Amino acid sequence: MQILHLDLKPVAENYVELRYFVDNPNQYEKRSLCLTEIADLIKLAERDYYVSFFPEDYTVTGRRLYNWLDGSDRWLQPLLDKYRREGIVLAIATTEKLAHLPWEVLHDGVSFLVERVPAIVPVRWVSDSTVKKLTIEGEAENRALQVLFMATSPLNVKPVLDFEGEEARILEATKRQPLALTVEESGCLSELGHLVDGYDRDYFDVLHLMGHATLQDGQPRFITETATGEANYASAGDIAQELQFRLPKLIFLSGCRTGQAGNSGSVPSMAEELLKSGAKAVLGWGQKVLDSDATAAAAALYQELSAGKQITEAVACTYQALIKNKARDWHLLRLYAAGNLPGSLVTPLRKPGRKPAPPLSVSTQFLDPAGKVKVPTRESFVGRRRQLQNCLRVLNQSTDEVGVLIHGMGGLGKSSLAARLCDRLPTFERVVWVGRIDEANLVSRLTEKLDDNEERKRLQNYDEELKFRLRRVFQQLHEQAKPFLLVLDDFEVNLEPRDQSYVLQPEAAEVMKALVWAIRENSTSHRIIITCRYDFEFTQLQYFCKQPLDVLQGADLQKKCDRLTAFNSKSQVDEALKSQAQKLADGNPRLLEWLDKILQNTTVDVAAILNRLTADPVELREQVLAEALLEQMDTTMREMLSRGLVFELPVPKEALAAVCENMPNLEHYISRAVALGLLEVSYDQALRVPRILPLALALIKETDSLYKNAANGLYRFWWQKTEVLTEEQKIEIYRLALLGKEENITVEIGRLLAQFWNSKYKYQKTILVCKDILKLVRNHQIMYYLAKAEESLGHISEAVDFYTQALQLCPLEDEKTPLEIFQGGISLYARKGPLEENVLNEFLRVYFSALQIQQENYGIRTELAEVFSLTMTFELRAGIAIRENQIELAKFLYECCLDFYDKVCNIPTRIQIGEYSSVNGLCGSKARILCHLGTINLNQGKTNEGRKLYLQAAQLFDYAGDDHNRAVTLAAIGTGWLRQGDTVMALNYLHEASAMMQLLVMPELEVVNKLITEAQSEQEKNS
Repeated sequence: MQILHLDLKPVAENYVELRYFVDNPNQYEKRSLCLTEIADLIKLAERDYYVSFFPEDYTVTGRRLYNWLDGSDRWLQPLLDKYRREGIVLAIATTEKLAHLPWEVLHDGVSFLVERVPAIVPVRWVSDSTVKKLTIEGEAENRALQVLFMATSPLNVKPVLDFEGEEARILEATKRQPLALTVEESGCLSELGHLVDGYDRDYFDVLHLMGHATLQDGQPRFITETATGEANYASAGDIAQELQFRLPKLIFLSGCRTGQAGNSGSVPSMAEELLKSGAKAVLGWGQKVLDSDATAAAAALYQELSAGKQITEAVACTYQALIKNKARDWHLLRLYAAGNLPGSLVTPLRKPGRKPAPPLSVSTQFLDPAGKVKVPTRESFVGRRRQLQNCLRVLNQSTDEVGVLIHGMGGLGKSSLAARLCDRLPTFERVVWVGRIDEANLVSRLTEKLDDNEERKRLQNYDEELKFRLRRVFQQLHEQAKPFLLVLDDFEVNLEPRDQSYVLQPEAAEVMKALVWAIRENSTSHRIIITCRYDFEFTQLQYFCKQPLDVLQGADLQKKCDRLTAFNSKSQVDEALKSQAQKLADGNPRLLEWLDKILQNTTVDVAAILNRLTADPVELREQVLAEALLEQMDTTMREMLSRGLVFELPVPKEALAAVCENMPNLEHYISRAVALGLLEVSYDQALRVPRILPLALALIKETDSLYKNAANGLYRFWWQKTEVLTEEQKIEIYRLALLGKEENITVEIGRLLAQFWNSKYKYQKTILVCKDILKLVRNHQIMYYLAKAEESLGHISEAVDFYTQALQLCPLEDEKTPLEIFQGGISLYARKGPLEENVLNEFLRVYFSALQIQQENYGIRTELAEVFSLTMTFELRAGIAIRENQIELAKFLYECCLDFYDKVCNIPTRIQIGEYSSVNGLCGSKARILCHLGTINLNQGKTNEGRKLYLQAAQLFDYAGDDHNRAVTLAAIGTGWLRQGDTVMALNYLHEASAMMQLLVMPELEVVNKLITEAQSEQEKNS
């Protein structure tokens, strides 16, 4: 591909100098370009291009950018035509504001430049005094593409990304041109550095880093994991430090904003920072990107790279594939390069002597008694991230342990986890055998893996004790860097019961003692994985890490369901039947797969089958439980497990103990239940009783006190000792507190849930919870959140009643709530009809009294108190003025509000430097004022002015994270275009509003869809 360099540098306030050349930077042509011509595009780059879900038509933007570069002299078009047959790399060097412009959407009036065949690919070229031109160079490796994939998914960072899905799409896309995909599972930068250090310097061609990224205090950060799974906000420098002297030729930062410069372009993007630290080529995303688009881009890119295409060619094909599939965010993908851009990373598949990729997976070695593969393919595996991380730490790093024991109830995926571990450890020689193990079996399997005939003979020499033969072989393989990973699957067949536990059968015990001794004797690197339904008694298990498994929950359960035909969102199966089946499966993967087949069967009465299983789940138990296991539940264990049914989520051991008061030898029974698989253990050691067991909570006496103890136990061990609780954990505390009639806990947790759900537009949930709490205790905070939910659903009279009751119940000394109640209530009054003077006076009295207490007792900043006081008062008075047809007075009052938000709260400056979190609430309030002014202008016939105000409001609602009001505003803009007769623009905004309203389940959706139908009808008439 021919490289055309465009170097844009500011020379005066409103002008830039464009220098362009092909090969020789000293033989350049130059032009002076006026920024005024694209001033609005620069503003859009910060506003719509970045933050709007429906930005200005990219064809229009791309055309204007192209014309601005081409100018009236039309210098660009002939130059592109000259090299058209070769394909062109458009190396664009920019600074600050110009770096924000969407160069990827350049459009010549016929198509986007990236759509041409061969394509013209914009590359964001980072030039400086030492980098005068961009070159494509480097010799391709005659082997398969070698990619290092690391996904980050820290605890308590939402949403949880489908990183397994992205890995699967990459593997699927490269089936015909296989690659070697090495996965770093910890998500931790230091572990990434250790992994890279274990390979040759240029072993990896690409680093694919997937996860959430953001701007923190205006600086780009990638959210990685600490060694214990917490969030770590890593800079480009942190990444470069861990990969120092080992940076792959291409780095793909598959996270939002990784290609976005901060602070109006003055802060380099993360991709650009990595170039300064020695990277040669970096791909990133210019803003928030849809997960589906990011995954599709990765699949398309690696399909082309693994086939031997140059990086620029592969990126061009990626753009074209995304555009063809109508990917919304295709234009946000950005390629950054500095001096030398690598060409092809590897040779094509058929090149003589090309080294092939290693086998994709060892899953085919895991066979059931019928000889069928019993574990999911590498592409279909989901979940178990923390368990994988724990096991990999032992298998890769530990010097004290020789392996892991994965144990738990049938169907939880023990074999699947073992297969995943094998795939994550490609440097090991992986040997899998299922079922019974004896000396002859072991020797036979290991002999198959030995290349040297003498070694095979020595291992088969029956005259020498097994452990000595194993020691010799293990030592030789260790010295050759060929360690074994021995997987003993379905190991329970090697056990026999003894004294309410399990022990090894004699022959299996001898083999296991020999294996462990031989590995430990010379501290070799061989490792063992055992999968077994039960933990068992064996002295050598002191050298194993025990990894229990529990059912799938939360995001992992959702991912599993998404991959099952009957359970996924596209399924035509009745939702009630899906819900019933999912409850029956209780998160057990095997039961989910079994029930999935039943739900798909159109020849049977599915409802009848599910009802039968609900009434008597014996058929389900047969799938996952051995009859002998149930016989081990004596009376005490049965009572302990029955009491544990009070908890629906995994809970700390102390919480389980709180509902098992005065139960003798409780610790023993808990340990025994875990060993037998009758108690599930989560990655954080929390415990849960499986619902598949033949137990009943209803048989426990004094259930009220049981719920009370459970609520108090979780409140102590979760709420008071844990920094961050999930929504599910809060719901669990609330549920138990309500059932146990614990008023204080119910109100405290219920208030937080109501506040959270209101912020997420889940108003029906809020109403249900608040009304349940008010049956137990009357509380002003609960009444307030109930009022807000009723108001949001349009139930005005109910909302007014609840706001009034909330004020009557609220003590003035409350630090914050009186102001919140006042603002909610007075805003409702101002919008929804004539004010009752006595109610208005009561609201104002409470508001100013509470404000005075805040200023005197809590040290609130005077200027913020003044802003809230004046803006709320002005907004109230403006609403009254509009109803009295005093429009100019209303405009003046609203404009005063804007002045206070901008001058006192400094909203524009904070947004400009990326401090979104500090102004979220203020952004929403300011956006509301802008909507009021927009409506006034539209009613006065000032359409353009009104539309601009609505656009500003939509942007601010986005900063505030207020998708509900953003959708309403977009709908208003679309309605304005429709009334003007521009159906194209109307449909753009109305479609976006409709999509958001559908997602948020908003009542306004029906009206918007009718407007869309009206606009489409008008289009058909005019066509």
